[in-house]
Amino acid sequence: MQGAELKIGVIVSTLSLLEQMKKIAQEQGLNLHCAFKGLEEAIDAGKKMEAEGVDVIISRLGTVKMLRDNLHIPVLSIPQASIDIFKSFVVASKKGKKIILATFMNEIGGIDVVEELLGIKIHQAIYTDIASMESAMLAAKNQGYDVAVGGGLTMRICQKHGLKYVEFETNEEIVAAVFEDAKSVAWTNREEQKKGYRYQCIIDAATEGIIALDDQGRINAINQAAKDILKIDSPEIVGSPISNYLGEALLQTVLNAKEPTQNLIEKIHGDLFVFNLAPMQMYNERMGKVLTIKTISNVIKVENEVRRNLARGLVAKYHIKDLVHKSVAIQEIVRRARKFSQIDSTVLITGATGTGKEVLAQSIHNLSRRAKAPFVSVNCGAFPEQLLESELFGYEEGAFTGSRKGGKPGLIELAHKGTFFLDEIDSTPTNVQTRLLRVIQEREVMRVGADQKIPVDIRIIAAANRDLGISVQEGRFREDLFFRLNVLRLDMPPLAERRDDIPVLLDHYTNVFSNKYRISPIVLPASYIQKLTMYSWPGNVRQLQNFVERLILCSSLSPHSDILDEIYEELIQYPAAVNSVQAFPEAASLRQQMRTARQDQESLIIQKILERTKFCKTKAARELGISRTTLWRKLKDMA
Repeated sequence: MQGAELKIGVIVSTLSLLEQMKKIAQEQGLNLHCAFKGLEEAIDAGKKMEAEGVDVIISRLGTVKMLRDNLHIPVLSIPQASIDIFKSFVVASKKGKKIILATFMNEIGGIDVVEELLGIKIHQAIYTDIASMESAMLAAKNQGYDVAVGGGLTMRICQKHGLKYVEFETNEEIVAAVFEDAKSVAWTNREEQKKGYRYQCIIDAATEGIIALDDQGRINAINQAAKDILKIDSPEIVGSPISNYLGEALLQTVLNAKEPTQNLIEKIHGDLFVFNLAPMQMYNERMGKVLTIKTISNVIKVENEVRRNLARGLVAKYHIKDLVHKSVAIQEIVRRARKFSQIDSTVLITGATGTGKEVLAQSIHNLSRRAKAPFVSVNCGAFPEQLLESELFGYEEGAFTGSRKGGKPGLIELAHKGTFFLDEIDSTPTNVQTRLLRVIQEREVMRVGADQKIPVDIRIIAAANRDLGISVQEGRFREDLFFRLNVLRLDMPPLAERRDDIPVLLDHYTNVFSNKYRISPIVLPASYIQKLTMYSWPGNVRQLQNFVERLILCSSLSPHSDILDEIYEELIQYPAAVNSVQAFPEAASLRQQMRTARQDQESLIIQKILERTKFCKTKAARELGISRTTLWRKLKDMA
């Protein structure tokens, strides 16, 4: 689809030709801009047309050359048919036998044939501008030539100096044809302009500087970022040599490069920049080079942003609505969580494994003013001591054997402006607790092997599977760190203490997994729901979620009526539900014992559970309600 109406300019010095072109343009419905000028007098008129948005200009002879040298839009020449030229000489021969032909720059060949046919002498008056035209014609007049053939400027000089004159004629078919050519060129030029504008918009959208050079080192294209970096405010930058803007060392690298060059660091105007260079070549012909420029500060910013986006747990995917409940206990926790989210104080969440501590932590983050910033979580019980330290605080290059080249930012750094969630904080080694205390107090972090502190703006949420007060009494947890963490507190009750939530959770996860696996939802009998509500659920919501998923899948694979009873029998055979209570009747559950037991009692409990599970650490950890990594650490402490 073509756009706005074309604008076609006509600049000629012959009045009769101008009128002829106006007439034909009107018949074709063209938007014509006209000027009655020739040679250098036409340049200003051409520049005015260009400024007014004229798409293409039509002119004649030497005027075309001058316009092309001074304008950026296409200029077409009106061709002169040989028969029209011959007719003009026939008319001129009747006025005199010695004829002047004003010729721009170079002589026209074949004139001797016309002389012989018509019995005339033709003198070609070579010119480059109006003054030289007049001088050449006067010289011919002094040699006895008294008739001139040409355009409007020739006529003007003839009138001034008393010479006879014959005007070149141009037939209508040629004028109509040149208008058709002009329209075609104008539309093509518009498309090229659109393409050029599109490319310029693309490179201007880049945050890094981009410069395209030809093979002589002249600038072919440049974006705004490069102009800002090189402090260029000249509008005539395209076509100027790049040597005007680069230091000598970088300039030689740019001009001599034959292969791609990356990450050159050079100083310009006192600031450091990173340069990349890529030669352009097509059909084995060198076409120039592309130079890209980035500020050091922007490189660092992008690198940090990438690291944030690649960090584990960066995005908090859970919201407060994901804490499915009906019980009054959880309603109160949700109410307090909404209030806590509006302030930046540290939150401590306690509760047994599987009760939803991380869901609650992520929900607080998503309710806070930091919701669009990173949410970075780390399970303190999942790493050996030395690895945990480097993961939390990061390290400098060469800080230890096997450290990554260039170092690595810690997870605390990656949480800058967001929330940092410390899960299983009670499993943190003592020396790491000391460093965490410093971070919480000062909001500064120092990488392993570094000598400088990095300020961080973070909100801290910690979670523990047991009462940290007991861990403090046992000497396993620093008292001062406990007080720093225990500012705002939320205690997640086990599922056995909020049985009102069990039917709601069963219904919720039945729909979730039915949709996930594209299985028709099953309807649980009321008696079955009652039995599940009375079950103690030692693995809490996580165990219930796993149970429902298994139930949905097994029901679809084996749709017989006894499947519910089979799955339920498997559930209640899980030993942590009843057997652990029977093994230690003095406490309500293993978790209760783990909260109240001293170190020697805890060791006894762990030993008995290991014996009963035939020393399977995975099963033992399940019964104890702790992670396998935490169990491994406790066994190490017992050794």
